[in-house]
Amino acid sequence: MLSVALATACATPGYLRVPALAGLSAEAEAAVLVAARDTGVSGARQLRFTWSAREPDFVGSGFGVARVEPPYKARLDLFLNNGESAAIAALVEDELRVPGGLPLQLVPPPALLWATLGVFRPGARAELLGGRVAGGVLDVQYRLPYGDRVHFRLRDRTILDVSRLEGEDVVEHVFVSAPEEGSDYPAEATYRNLRDYRELKLQLEFHEQVDSFPPDIWRPNGL
Repeated sequence: MLSVALATACATPGYLRVPALAGLSAEAEAAVLVAARDTGVSGARQLRFTWSAREPDFVGSGFGVARVEPPYKARLDLFLNNGESAAIAALVEDELRVPGGLPLQLVPPPALLWATLGVFRPGARAELLGGRVAGGVLDVQYRLPYGDRVHFRLRDRTILDVSRLEGEDVVEHVFVSAPEEGSDYPAEATYRNLRDYRELKLQLEFHEQVDSFPPDIWRPNGL
């Protein structure tokens, strides 16, 4: 069972701090290449889940569908229990696409959203800053095109957690556990927005392999 939670942190930005990594060991460089190869989207899949959310001005729940397709395409649809749409987002490589007028607050940035699906993707334009392996855990950091850093921790080619940093302060965080046997998806994941105090929890009901999806689902913004 996959549960993905965007959990409210009882702290302000700066409560968690991650220093910059300097240098890249040969072991870490090899581990990064293996993780990128082994955690990619392996086929067209559809996931069904339930969700609940809590924000400073919103509390709600419902059901949702996630669709993923190689090489790097994902779409997330959240519905309230009455069937009304609560959020729509498509992620094509590193581009997050949402319909005009719908809020982005419930959706993590691309690198963190990929992590909730167990996919290690810092981004094609992310700059590798440094990495190390200690105790079987890979720590690696990237600088994103707009200046923030993202810090990944992995074990055995599986993502443990990902943090988006401003300076050394963690402002967003994703924790994921290992996939269940026979599944490509994390058993559970937690996303925290430490700045905005937002929470979203998803629990997977089932997932299935499909042949493909209509190409227009990756363009919810109509472009």
